[in-house]
Amino acid sequence: MDDFLIGLLALILGLGVTFLGLRLFFIMLPIWGFIAGFYLGAEAWTAIFGDNFLSTVTGWVLGLLVGIVFAVLAFLFWYVGAIIAVGSVGATLGSGLMVAFNVNTDWVIFIVAAIGAILFAVIAVVFFLPVYMVIVSTAFLGATAVTAGIMLIFNVVDKEAFHWGSAFGIIEESWWWFLVWAVIAGLGIAYQLMSMAAVRLPEERWTRAEPAGAV
Repeated sequence: MDDFLIGLLALILGLGVTFLGLRLFFIMLPIWGFIAGFYLGAEAWTAIFGDNFLSTVTGWVLGLLVGIVFAVLAFLFWYVGAIIAVGSVGATLGSGLMVAFNVNTDWVIFIVAAIGAILFAVIAVVFFLPVYMVIVSTAFLGATAVTAGIMLIFNVVDKEAFHWGSAFGIIEESWWWFLVWAVIAGLGIAYQLMSMAAVRLPEERWTRAEPAGAV
């Protein structure tokens, strides 16, 4: 039942992120912050105490607490939320890469995921998070969540398979699920590009990449 509920939640949220990522980006920042914080808290408990992912009440509680902190930060400071969002993409790519190479050592996966998160966060700061990066990032993460949600709902995998945020790596292992992911991500990017003109951004500089010191 836990797998079904988590899968359903991932599917619903993933569809919103995939197709409405840019339009709802700033509204979604607290939600995105909560999800990233929840996952970080739950993974931290698993890494420290060796329990299975989300298998204990304490793991859930810690995830909820960290998620709430991240959500509040994202709500009060939109730029913090934006960096959290882009960093989560880098972490997903990093952990997915390790899964693709059959690396299952927790601390190695954690370090690579952290490097990916830091790298993407630096890019976001330096280039003021251009609008196209937001579109690609939201479509990528949304499609990953949708595909993973479908896999959980139909019991193709269980939630333990997504330990350390390795959803994308697991999807890559099957050409069929990778094709499903690619189609969803592609449709999301296309839809967001077509509706980009109707989106109001908080700052004009978000529409283009500029050096950090540019005015």
